[in-house]
Amino acid sequence: MAKRRFVFSIAAFITSSLVFLLVFLVIFSSFSQISRYKSYLLQSRNADTLVALERLKMELSEAEKAFQDYLNTKNAYRLEDFHKSKRVAENAIETLESLLIDDENALFTLYSIKESFTSYSHQCQKAFELFGLNIPSYYMQKVQADSIAAYLNIYADELLSLIIENNTAFLVEDAKSYSLFIIVNIFFLILFTLLLILIVIIYSRNIRRPLKELGITAARISLGELSARSNVSSRDNQVMLLTETFNNMADDVVKAMENQKKKAEAEKQLLEEQKKNLIVQAQLDRATFLALQTQTNPHFLFNTLNSIDRTIQLNKINEARAMLHSISSLMRYNLSDASVPAVLREEVEVTKEYLNIQKARFSNRFSYEIDIPEILLDTLFLPRFTFQPLVENAIIHGLKDKEEKAKVVIRAVERGEDVILTIYDNGSGMSCEKIEECINRNYMDGKHIGISNTKHRLELFTGKKDALIIKSKLHEGTLIIITLRREYER
Repeated sequence: MAKRRFVFSIAAFITSSLVFLLVFLVIFSSFSQISRYKSYLLQSRNADTLVALERLKMELSEAEKAFQDYLNTKNAYRLEDFHKSKRVAENAIETLESLLIDDENALFTLYSIKESFTSYSHQCQKAFELFGLNIPSYYMQKVQADSIAAYLNIYADELLSLIIENNTAFLVEDAKSYSLFIIVNIFFLILFTLLLILIVIIYSRNIRRPLKELGITAARISLGELSARSNVSSRDNQVMLLTETFNNMADDVVKAMENQKKKAEAEKQLLEEQKKNLIVQAQLDRATFLALQTQTNPHFLFNTLNSIDRTIQLNKINEARAMLHSISSLMRYNLSDASVPAVLREEVEVTKEYLNIQKARFSNRFSYEIDIPEILLDTLFLPRFTFQPLVENAIIHGLKDKEEKAKVVIRAVERGEDVILTIYDNGSGMSCEKIEECINRNYMDGKHIGISNTKHRLELFTGKKDALIIKSKLHEGTLIIITLRREYER
């Protein structure tokens, strides 16, 4: 009994000491952290100051360079660059004023920079005005501005030296404080660890054996013996509660595994159903795409044959033969597999054939231009007969009222992972209502469905609703934008 009281007294003393040390360490750490936080704020402000000063020096250099370039080349863009750098430098000076409010020496130097920069801006402005009027005395203003710029750089270097000197002194003091903080923390940490070891040794004997048995039971369960349960008995209520909780947890694990197995089987069935739905949807999309592709061909053939018929009526036999040669090339292209996308070069060549037909029809009242990088011609794929209905719409509807200088321009540019194809005509243009009508026209009714048909084929091909966009204004022409990704390949 006396031994138990002695052990209890030692444990109580150690526990009290441990609590006292812990409280003292928390208080000391709190004050230290407050000091470190203030130090962090000051360091952050010093860093912001250096960044602002560096930005000021850079913009001063840029402004001086733009000033010199403008006087040498009279390039208006360099004048804009000068004013831009001037504004950024003024903002940097304002930022430095707010950051150096507590440093009188640095603030005095900053005021010198501010006054010199104001004078520099004034001299530059006078030089610009005289230079614009071709008055030779602008050179004197330039010389004065260059002199002030030299002083500005000297002042900026002086300010940088002051800031670095102050920051260095602060870092030295902060390092000393931090070293003391580390030493004190290490001392209390060692003391705290020793006391904690004593507490653990005293109390571990009462809970080590039950926990060991629980560990053995847990290992048996992890090896697949799910029926294993712990039968530990102890006078410690907490140990008994832990044992009971452990057994309940084992029961819950068994139930959870059964439920997870049932859930996995249900998810497997669901995934199979989803896979079947995706296959059906893909088949429907492919059928719709082929239907739209087939619908385009009679519409195109009808308009082209009408053009040849009118050419023959005008007794232009050679032109009609050329048009027949072109339409034979078009029909040969049309007979290819509609389900296979066309390489861009094929689409461009067949569009040239169509444009040649229309040039013969309109007696060279319009011209066309195709500007596409060579690398895209053999690497980009798109649905067949994408360009032809769009170019046809531009010629038949957009350029019908122009007697001369009508033009169609086809271009392609890379933008990130996308390729942007554009078809532009300088014709009569369309209103917003007309654009909506063309895009949203029922492409299954068979009438004037060129743009709508092409738009829906591109949507099916790319999976994007904005694959084709029309921008147009009345009397200002029309621009059709097609967006494709390089991944859409054969």
